[in-house]
Amino acid sequence: MKQLIRGITFFLVIMAMQVPWSSAQALETFEKAGVIAEVGYDMMTVFGQNYRIKPSTELVSSDPRRKKFSDFRRGDHVWFKGFVLNGVFYVDTIAYQALPPS
Repeated sequence: MKQLIRGITFFLVIMAMQVPWSSAQALETFEKAGVIAEVGYDMMTVFGQNYRIKPSTELVSSDPRRKKFSDFRRGDHVWFKGFVLNGVFYVDTIAYQALPPS
């Protein structure tokens, strides 16, 4: 019985040490700008990396034609920031960057 209790205690201590690792993954943030290579229903690809768009993602644009995520098109220049959770890149804010006329 004593060995069983020691084994359970050891298991709980090991599991308690693993908990900080899972929350630390959510602390990794990113901020990038680039050209959209592909746009999906809830994702976009920039520089070969897929980024997930959450329903709560804030969209910023001075162009009235770019007020929803579905308005973004391949080739649009965007700036975005977000966080990485379990290897998935989630976007918190995305801003449309209109290029000045040449």
